[in-house]
Amino acid sequence: METFDVIIIGAGAAGLFCAAQAGQRGRRVLLLDNGKKPGRKILMSGGGRCNFTNMYTEPAA
Repeated sequence: METFDVIIIGAGAAGLFCAAQAGQRGRRVLLLDNGKKPGRKILMSGGGRCNFTNMYTEPAA
């Protein structure tokens, strides 16, 4: 049986970020999610453009 230092339930934005941080700190991470692919819901929010909605915001726009 494998052992893990950290078990994260949910592979959304927060879960993926936590897993990455724990992995960078040398922890053995198990990431559990019931979705088809990790992070899939992140792609649905904002049509993939959610981080760019406020770029070049100015009164003329």
